[in-house]
Amino acid sequence: MKRFLRKIFIRDSGALVLMYHRIATPAIDPWELCVSPENFEQQLLYLKQEYRVIPMQELTQRIQTREPLKNYIAITFDDGYRDNYTHAMPLLEKYSMPATFFFTLQFQAADKFYWWDELEQRILLTPTLPRHLSLSLESETFEFDLSDAATLTASQQSEMRCWYYGKPLYNARLELFYKLWALIKPASIAKQQSIMQTLRAWTGTIDRDTNLLMDAAQIQSTAQSSLFEIGAHTVNHPALEYLEAEEQNHEMQQSKTALETLTGKYIAGIAYPYGSMNHDTSVQAQASAFRYAVSTQAGVCTHASDLYALPRFQVTNLDGEAFRKSIKIWQGNNG
Repeated sequence: MKRFLRKIFIRDSGALVLMYHRIATPAIDPWELCVSPENFEQQLLYLKQEYRVIPMQELTQRIQTREPLKNYIAITFDDGYRDNYTHAMPLLEKYSMPATFFFTLQFQAADKFYWWDELEQRILLTPTLPRHLSLSLESETFEFDLSDAATLTASQQSEMRCWYYGKPLYNARLELFYKLWALIKPASIAKQQSIMQTLRAWTGTIDRDTNLLMDAAQIQSTAQSSLFEIGAHTVNHPALEYLEAEEQNHEMQQSKTALETLTGKYIAGIAYPYGSMNHDTSVQAQASAFRYAVSTQAGVCTHASDLYALPRFQVTNLDGEAFRKSIKIWQGNNG
């Protein structure tokens, strides 16, 4: 009876789910997806001292059974970058911190990278590009003139490396990059590949890291750890809201099946790529036998949260003190 009354009358401020992508210091990070290993360790130290970090499956169970959520945090990683294995996991193990890693099936490809990483390298980091770009699309032609931004000075290249989304698109290179990103993201997988192939021919040969992602052996190793959970992130990382329900189901179900076969573990959760979803998405996640799904919508997890659209906060490259302040702000956004 006391436990029952405690659940009713004690106000519970909710739990936080943190979203990471990479633990690295790359040449450029326009979407602020990277946290340096040094800052990540500071963040873990703060969490270790002040919060109870639990796996996603435990968090979802607490939501379902209406157990207290205050001061609970779950750590998640999207996309399956190799630096999760080389940099994040050793630090998580050092501080005994559980985490959930969401994988696409891109680990099966010969070249383990995503189109947006290649786009950054080709458009933002290539010193000299042809002035004019023409892309033939299904119903129109995409034309763009780089003008003076076709060639970047050393100073301009340095400035470009510091740019991130939300800052002004102050030159034609940045305009082109953002327009191409917005064009490619909702496209079909076949169209994405076609556009990227055209861009490769247009930009020419570059020094490109084709092994940014974890391979099958590393995923299997991750799955054997008692600290880490494996989750799905679809087959091809599409923006699900642009797909028919049947296509969404295929992307989810096939990724779940492949990861279960690879790891021998039950795959309980899925992360929606880009956080993209529509009215069919949660239905298809349930139809694919997932127990929960996470979005990229910022918010606190409460007992009223939809288990198939759990909110998360994206963590950027913050030192320990800045991270502490962000956590406190996020905890207040639970109205």
